[in-house]
Amino acid sequence: MTTCPVCSGALPAQRGPRARRYCSRACQAKAYRARQRQDQEYRVAPGKERELLEAYAGVPAVELADSLAAAARRLASALNAGRPADDFDLGAVASIPVVLAARARQAAPAAQALHGIPDRPRTPTVTVVDLVAEPAPPRATVQAPPPESSRDDSVPPSPQPAGAREKTAPARRKRLSQKAARAVADSARLVKGADHRDTHQWDLIAEDGTALGYVEPSYGGTGRTGRNGWNYRLVDSFMVSGPYKTREEAALQCALAWTRIATAPVQRALTAD
Repeated sequence: MTTCPVCSGALPAQRGPRARRYCSRACQAKAYRARQRQDQEYRVAPGKERELLEAYAGVPAVELADSLAAAARRLASALNAGRPADDFDLGAVASIPVVLAARARQAAPAAQALHGIPDRPRTPTVTVVDLVAEPAPPRATVQAPPPESSRDDSVPPSPQPAGAREKTAPARRKRLSQKAARAVADSARLVKGADHRDTHQWDLIAEDGTALGYVEPSYGGTGRTGRNGWNYRLVDSFMVSGPYKTREEAALQCALAWTRIATAPVQRALTAD
């Protein structure tokens, strides 16, 4: 740094091991007072939490997190370059964490009540045991006759029952012709997803009800919202492709990718019996 960040004047020659940051004691004191004002101005008091919740009431949590990340990156760039911090970024870094924490505390009782309800069929451990062998609960619920029940007790259950293959083996995909796949892809339309208000996600649905994929915003830009385009993701896939400039372009690429997969040869899965 060769100029003073306060008055933009030239810095005097270095006279010690530490480089000079300000041209004079007056500029150093002025910078200190400015930092103190910023600290007092952007420090959130406990009583302002309700005001912040009302101010950010209509902003989804995902968008708040992306705005916070973008503001933090800009602040870090300003610090590395020796530039003064932006007031908007300081306000975002100070306010958004308070809003997110308050929302999390409000949602905690509902989440605890939801997890407190027993939901055994949805838990991973019950699913695994049910797929391998769980003779006692089925006998209690089905209430088999005594002869069959005793016969089941004497003979160990099969490690791979017929029902287990139906649960674990995925449905075999049916290969479509180029004409049929293009007809499905051409009839696809973008529909707002169930959680569109929070995630801004769109579903790509064909006229016959076939779900091709999802289109959602891509974040990573330096603007206020942090968006830099649109991504797409196929159904039953975690791979995200993008970003694309417009939502329609991402939907078109999603339809083309679905067409390629739907018309590809079906590979036979190898199973060890």
